[in-house]
Amino acid sequence: MTTYLRYRDDLEHPRADEERDIDRIIAVLRTNNERAFRKYKRGLRDAHAKSHGILRGELTVHAGLRAELAQGMFAEPATYPVIARLSSTSGVIRSDQLRGVRGLGIKVLGVHGPRALPDDDATTQDFIMVTHREFLFADAHAYLTKGMPTAWVLARLPDTALRVGSDLVAALDTHVLRRLGTGVPPNLGVFVAPNTHILGETFFTSAPLRHGDYVAKLLYAPVSPEVVALHGQPIPESAGVNAHQNSVIDFFAAHGATYELRAQLCTDSTRMPIEDATVEWPESESAHETVATLRFDRQDPYTPQRRAYGDEVLSFNSWRGLDAHRPLGSINRLKKRVYEASSNYRHEVGNAPRVEPRDATELPP
Repeated sequence: MTTYLRYRDDLEHPRADEERDIDRIIAVLRTNNERAFRKYKRGLRDAHAKSHGILRGELTVHAGLRAELAQGMFAEPATYPVIARLSSTSGVIRSDQLRGVRGLGIKVLGVHGPRALPDDDATTQDFIMVTHREFLFADAHAYLTKGMPTAWVLARLPDTALRVGSDLVAALDTHVLRRLGTGVPPNLGVFVAPNTHILGETFFTSAPLRHGDYVAKLLYAPVSPEVVALHGQPIPESAGVNAHQNSVIDFFAAHGATYELRAQLCTDSTRMPIEDATVEWPESESAHETVATLRFDRQDPYTPQRRAYGDEVLSFNSWRGLDAHRPLGSINRLKKRVYEASSNYRHEVGNAPRVEPRDATELPP
């Protein structure tokens, strides 16, 4: 019988210099925000800047979950309205022909209970997910020293330079490094992965979060036949610079889609660490298990009104939610402050209201 790690307040162990590191990261990202505003004349997120669709759906918590999974908002069977935003994780607007990480923000509406942040009076539960299973940097210090130089450069390179660079790295990986029994570093690996249909992707929280009395990571996987068939489907060059947006619009004009939300419970904080987000939690020790189903009916996911609402008004932050699902570890503590600073700047310069929806009808048709 598997024994799962119980959540405790002392599971986290921040570095003494973590807050100073986060201050420095926010300062660099602000320069990226300001540069993007000068270029686009509107405020952009410093990550997930370009959206590909804003979806209305429902999340249904499964009945009969065993006790370790039936935690927090998953404690009882229920159905909640959902707003989801598909994106690319770059902080600038780039061609969809570029390889890279895709993002998913899930906002569950009507979730009641004690909040992760004391001044949060919303009734939403946000989950932020990306297409790489583990985070590329262990903690805030590694992100500052290794990630930020890359982020600074990437924010300033044109699409053509990124396209050539990623193709060269992919060729090097395929024809040289694999023959030597090695591969490109993980932080470059995101530029090697093929560019495939976003609706067929699996998304991950990458870093852990509280799961009521336990600790977990989450994934979001396609399960209905129409989206399962899109897994690994290449994006053709003929599809243009907005290929993901157009493919999402075309798909939902003809189909609905079903995905599952699955939790992987932590068994041991040494083998499945809280503070180092680069370490893979082995499926052999604790498999992902389904806790909820998300369904999206046919719709137009990118009307001008929806795009404006999703890009200008809405914000997603995994700290906006129940204390029972409070994000854990250094990368999540980093995101708490970085996402808030980015959102404040974006709404201020865009003169846009900052709204947490209480009803799905607030999402424009």
